[in-house]
Amino acid sequence: MPLADGAYDRAMRPLRSPAYWPTRIMLAIGFIATVFVFALALTLMLAEPPLLRLESTVLGVPNRVVGAAPGLTVAVFGLVWMIRIFRGPRDEPPRWRYRDR
Repeated sequence: MPLADGAYDRAMRPLRSPAYWPTRIMLAIGFIATVFVFALALTLMLAEPPLLRLESTVLGVPNRVVGAAPGLTVAVFGLVWMIRIFRGPRDEPPRWRYRDR
């Protein structure tokens, strides 16, 4: 017995997993945290050097930049990793993963 056009589509609701909203909330928190760390690192890097003493350097780079750069790098890497996890598996695997040999 044939089905009417679109009967299957009308009968099925889009199913969302229980983790649908928590993953989006966590991704938003990760994005906000990365923006906050970026702003904090930028203000630290652009801060005025101390007036009463000489600023120490590491290989000619001020210590405030040396301290902020790794934190910024880790924050951006963490956001990229969260986006990679968020995108997750797709219906079809990537072309490079399973090739006919």
